[in-house]
Amino acid sequence: MEELRIIHTADVHLGAPFEFLGARGAQQRLALREALERVVAAARDEGCGAIVIAGDLFNSAYDVLESDMTFAIGALAGAGPGCTVVILPGSHDFYSAGSVYERERARFEAAGNVKLLTPRSQVVEIPELSLAIHGKALTSNAGVEGALSGLTPVERCRWNVAVAHGSVEGFGGVPESADVPVGLDGLQPGFSYVALGHWHSYRVVREGCPSVVYCGSPEVIARDQRGAGTAVSIAFGPEGVRTNLVRAGKRRLAQASIDCTGLGATEDLVRKVSASVPEDRDLILDLELTGVIGAESVVDPAEALDALEGRYFSVRLAGKGPSRAISREELLLVPDDTVAGKFVRVMLSRMESASEDKKGLYEEALQVGYQLFKGRNPLG
Repeated sequence: MEELRIIHTADVHLGAPFEFLGARGAQQRLALREALERVVAAARDEGCGAIVIAGDLFNSAYDVLESDMTFAIGALAGAGPGCTVVILPGSHDFYSAGSVYERERARFEAAGNVKLLTPRSQVVEIPELSLAIHGKALTSNAGVEGALSGLTPVERCRWNVAVAHGSVEGFGGVPESADVPVGLDGLQPGFSYVALGHWHSYRVVREGCPSVVYCGSPEVIARDQRGAGTAVSIAFGPEGVRTNLVRAGKRRLAQASIDCTGLGATEDLVRKVSASVPEDRDLILDLELTGVIGAESVVDPAEALDALEGRYFSVRLAGKGPSRAISREELLLVPDDTVAGKFVRVMLSRMESASEDKKGLYEEALQVGYQLFKGRNPLG
């Protein structure tokens, strides 16, 4: 075989609750299924010999709905008899007594093309592809000791792929308290590619000899995790290993900052958001409202969200929202013997002697500065 192709995916999280999406959660659970189907379809279209799932196909090890399990088994069987699907249990769907994989292993493997990596079976060899896929199944959400250490390439196979689920030590910033550490030091020579799961965005940890890659979740899982929606296609050939991103997700995440200074009514805010962020029914949008609105303004951010909801898949306010202008009466009540009080009086004095075209600038500076003294940042 001149070239071998496989697809690397992870973190599908079938059955995720999506509480942050409210009533739209059911639609996003359906989007997870569609994303998995797109990954399988890409494998068929590219003539892939294998699909590697690097953990968290399901959102739970135990509370898996029968409908999600039946769907997953059918979808993976749809890759066809010529495409072996290798599943590594992850931190959400770990392998333990009574878990979905331990309980239903026979159902998963009944189609003939699905294989599970388990605590007792750490390598799946596919002789006709000269390919071996290695990994240590997680047995709890705390990870496994030395996720990559002890995995030994099969010498009779031309290609060896290591699979792990967790966060590579020393890469990507401060780990979370519930993180699953993965060290690269224990990886033996001879592997062609390292397929990682657990982070929901595509990231290349190391390039070449072997490449170490997070494929990302094929669909949006959490509101604060950017870069989801992909899988990775890998081609093994005479000239080495090539990777290519596969788009699988339907939803997108975005954040927009809107300056509300000068807005008089809720309709003004709705129009400004709509002009800044084009309508997109698949967009999950976080709005940050900044600036200072006038004391007489009737802008209501909550009403604006209701008006915008139909333009996007989901929209919410991020942060405290815009500051409201402080009246002269309140400003003059600030004690003279405080820094804030001295600032207010200096600015009011400058406004009295300023030209008409400068008064607005001083007014804005006064309002913004006083909000900063109060511990709020209207600038975002």
